[in-house]
Amino acid sequence: MKKLNLIAFIASSMLFVACGNQTSSASGNASEAAGKVAEMSKDTASKAVESAKDAAKEAAAAKEEAAKAAQAAKEAAAKAAEATAPVADKAKEVVKTVEEKAKTVVDATKEAVDNAMDTVKEKSSTTGEQAKEEAASAASSAKGASLFAKCAGCHGKDGKTKALGKFEIIAGQSADELEKKISAYKAGTRNVTGMGTLMKGQVAGYSDADIKAVAAYISTLR
Repeated sequence: MKKLNLIAFIASSMLFVACGNQTSSASGNASEAAGKVAEMSKDTASKAVESAKDAAKEAAAAKEEAAKAAQAAKEAAAKAAEATAPVADKAKEVVKTVEEKAKTVVDATKEAVDNAMDTVKEKSSTTGEQAKEEAASAASSAKGASLFAKCAGCHGKDGKTKALGKFEIIAGQSADELEKKISAYKAGTRNVTGMGTLMKGQVAGYSDADIKAVAAYISTLR
């Protein structure tokens, strides 16, 4: 029995020693693995930091380039605005000039039309009055020719015959002169070559208008 207990004790001791050795070995291995993992983590972290720094540098460079591009665009826009400003001002000036000239042309055209209308009205009125005068003159001339018909027997149809061989030629005398002479014959205040009484009888029935008409007609005889 004692032998069995001793054998069991020896076996247990050996088993404990073996387990202790294994545990120590496993612990060493775990420590070594942990060290390697820590070293790898440190290396990875270092690389990540370096990458982050590089990325930050690239971002800063990109930001600087963007700022430069924005400034260049701003300067270009300013130069473009400065360059186009005179053109815009010139365009406005041209438009204003065109508008002023157009207004001047419109005003001149309106004035010309108004003047033309006034001229037409004036000429129309003048033409109407002239037509009336011409009509009155024609009527007077016709009346004068009719009144002269009884004078033509002595004075001739052209007024160039000396009545009774001793009376003056009446053709070619002015209307005013003839009007005064005929009026004097009618009044009995004229008696040339003894023809006063005869002439008074001839013109006694003439009105002032008749005397004017016949005198005007005789003045046209040439």
